[in-house]
Amino acid sequence: MSEKWIATKEIQAVGLKQAPIKRLIFAQVSLLAGFWLVLMAVDATAAKSAMIGGLIAVIPNAYFMHWAFRYTEAVAATQIVQSFYRGETGKFLLTSLLFAGAFILVEPLNIVVIFFVYIFMMALNWILALCFLGR
Repeated sequence: MSEKWIATKEIQAVGLKQAPIKRLIFAQVSLLAGFWLVLMAVDATAAKSAMIGGLIAVIPNAYFMHWAFRYTEAVAATQIVQSFYRGETGKFLLTSLLFAGAFILVEPLNIVVIFFVYIFMMALNWILALCFLGR
């Protein structure tokens, strides 16, 4: 077995893992967009706050998933651990910066809606992960 075969196997394994991850992110963004449209009919500030809260949850999660599932072969155990650490660190920093940016730069803002939708999207992430990845 050559290095070419191992590289091809890694590419195939990554391709298999990326499809459910992309579907999970797409499902989150789609549900967030639908929720935003419904709220736009009721209250523009609440809708804007919901979109911001949802994006604060989705963007760092997408960053984490990109790094966490970058390597799938057991041969690359060190790379897998490093990718998880990098993804988790980036997710924490992105979440902190996005919350700070929202509170500093965006007005008017409904803080209760931001946190409610953020928590909802985090719970939705777990539910969708069980549906898409837990087969």
